[in-house]
This record gives sequence, C-alpha cells and structure tokens, in this order.
Amino acid sequence: MRKPIHLVFIMCLSFISIAIAFHLFSKKEPLFLLKGLKISGCRQCLENEIAAIITPYMGLNILSVNVEKMREEIMRHPYVRDVKIKRVYPFSLHIEIKEKIPCAIWVRNDGTLKVLDEEGRVFRDLVRSERSDMLLIHARSESEAKKILELVSRWISGGIIQRSFISELVDSENGLRIISSEKIEIILGKEEFENRLKKAIRIMEDAKKRGLLIRCIDARFEKGAIIRERQEG
Repeated sequence: MRKPIHLVFIMCLSFISIAIAFHLFSKKEPLFLLKGLKISGCRQCLENEIAAIITPYMGLNILSVNVEKMREEIMRHPYVRDVKIKRVYPFSLHIEIKEKIPCAIWVRNDGTLKVLDEEGRVFRDLVRSERSDMLLIHARSESEAKKILELVSRWISGGIIQRSFISELVDSENGLRIISSEKIEIILGKEEFENRLKKAIRIMEDAKKRGLLIRCIDARFEKGAIIRERQEG
C-alpha cells in the first residue's frame, strides 16, 4: 500500500518540478520573447497605428507582457470601440480590434462635417474622398445631433420607418424637419415627433395612390396638414 502512495508522491513532485523549471526557463529563453503580431478588424484605423502602440512591448517575454495595460493604450485610439488580445505561444499576440461604427454625419453651423458613431458621439472628421450613405444631421450642437440620432433609431426599431426613408434631418429654432430620400420635406416642429411623422407617412402613401407629387408636408397641425405639391418640369 505504501508503494503506490510513494509513487504518486514522486509523480506529483516531478510534475511540480517540471512546471517550475518551465517557468524559470521561459523567463530567459529567447523562444518566448514577443516577436510576432497579428492585427485584425482594422477598416478605419490603420494597422501601423495599432502596431506602433505595441512596439514598446516587442522583445519582452510573452508571459510577462502586461496585456491589460496594452489594451488600455489601444482603447485610447479614437476609432476603437473594444479590443481583445490573445497570446499565441510561443512568441506572438493576436490583436482583435472592434471599431466604432460610423452612423451619421453631423453638419455643424460652420459647415464642417463630423462623423458620429452608433452612440451619437463625434469620433472623426469625414474623409473628403469617402463615399457614404450615412444620415445627414444638421444640428446646432453635438448633444442635439446625438438626440436626433437616438430619435431616428427609435423610429427604426419601432417599425415606423426604414433607414432608407430618411436622407437628412434639420434641427433649427423652428423645430425639426426631415428630408426624405424622395426629396420630400416633412416639417415636424418641436413636439409630438412620432405622431406627426406617422401622419406624414399616411399622407405620402395616399398621395402615391392618387398620383400626386408632393414637395412638402407641414404636419404640425392637430388636425390635418398643409401639403405643397411639386410642380412638374
């Protein structure tokens, strides 16, 4: 009975000794120095920008690299929403980038264009050569642009409209206006946006059945709306 117990004890001791030896060996052995790097998920940000953040860590032991600190540094990049870092033994890291999603263009009062992410926050300028079907939001401040984007998101998630319905939204002292993808101006004013939008959509659907070409719908009235037809030619 003593012999099997003695054998198990020796095996456990051997395993611990090997683990300690591996740990000590890996701290000094060049095989475990960080030499390889794979970056995925970059579409807006450049891979060399992410690689530059990692450069100070290259050549360090892959087991002792502070991955959490590295992640915090990458997260400071304005285009990055989230990042995952995976050690790939014996000497590489895989950096998986999740970027912020460009959802709308905020047209500022001075005419400059800023790109809003899915949370309605500015995170970059619009690239001049960039072709985009993003929503245009004319607003007096970033906070107002954010509110408008949230409003549109509720309309879409609530099934009131599809994203393709709206081309632009204009916020001014007189309230909110929508420019549809069919170039129809819808005036919503300062309140009851959802009900007024639903009323305007019903009017547009009825006008199509009757073959009318509408230029503008002023939906601010409690009963009915003012409709301006488009002049052909």
